[in-house]
Amino acid sequence: MHNKDNNTLEKLFSHPISMNIEWNEVKHLLETLGAEVETTHSNHVKVKLGDQVKTFTSFHKMLGDKHEIKELQGMLEEAGHAPKAI
Repeated sequence: MHNKDNNTLEKLFSHPISMNIEWNEVKHLLETLGAEVETTHSNHVKVKLGDQVKTFTSFHKMLGDKHEIKELQGMLEEAGHAPKAI
């Protein structure tokens, strides 16, 4: 994983939750980890990571919903991709 992806992962798991996370960075991280990321016909984002599938409201430029960031954290943790310090 590239340093930029590591930085994005750290932002996703920061305390307090960072509200300054760019969607394109998260998408790149997820795809690097093997996730399938697609925009649905209803303009939502569907993420499949391992055997997990979650649908989120459409992300534009920045992630801005703490609940959805928590959902992403849960997906990453379950798939074994949480930062080592957690």
